[in-house]
Amino acid sequence: PGFLSDGNGPTHQAIEDISLMRTIPPMNVFCPSDEEDMLSGLKEIILHPSPFYVRYNDSKPAVKHDKDFKIGKAEVIKEGRDVIIFTYGILLRQAIEAADILRSEGRSVGIVNMRTLKPIDEEIIKQTCRRDVLLVTLEDHFITGGLYSIIAELLFKNRLRCNVFPITLENKWFKPAMLSDVLDYEGFTAEKIAGRINEELIKLSESKVYSI
Repeated sequence: PGFLSDGNGPTHQAIEDISLMRTIPPMNVFCPSDEEDMLSGLKEIILHPSPFYVRYNDSKPAVKHDKDFKIGKAEVIKEGRDVIIFTYGILLRQAIEAADILRSEGRSVGIVNMRTLKPIDEEIIKQTCRRDVLLVTLEDHFITGGLYSIIAELLFKNRLRCNVFPITLENKWFKPAMLSDVLDYEGFTAEKIAGRINEELIKLSESKVYSI
């Protein structure tokens, strides 16, 4: 799935999979961030009455996970006031590293590992939706139909407004290469993610000044 298709082109790039699978009525979607995360959820998923699409991931963990796995419940890795990064799959590692960079610059950054995108943890999104916070969706998926779309649908349904900034693939296949090269070329390294978030925060700050 996603960027894990090392060296393979569009025929091997599952970056529209969440969009496709979540439209199937009984299908649920599990997107573990690493092997440990995947194994912690498999028992509950196997025993669940509905089928699950699992974004297989055998990566080594970037963080010590909360073992209390619940379907439809996100894992809060870190609390934050200025920025909340919502992510899933292998990009959790980049999210953690990007958050460290932003914190060193004085930003308060939270990280949420979504785990299941269907059912989605609606409460965590509604709780963090405030005018003074930037919600970032970080995903190795097309912008259409993935986490960014899911959050936009949820906010619209609940008549909520907040600043949402997608870091995703803008409806294009990524250049095939080994993972580290893909992340660098497509702008998904921790440094480039932190830079893009900083640019967005500056834009928001400037727009507030002009609106006064």
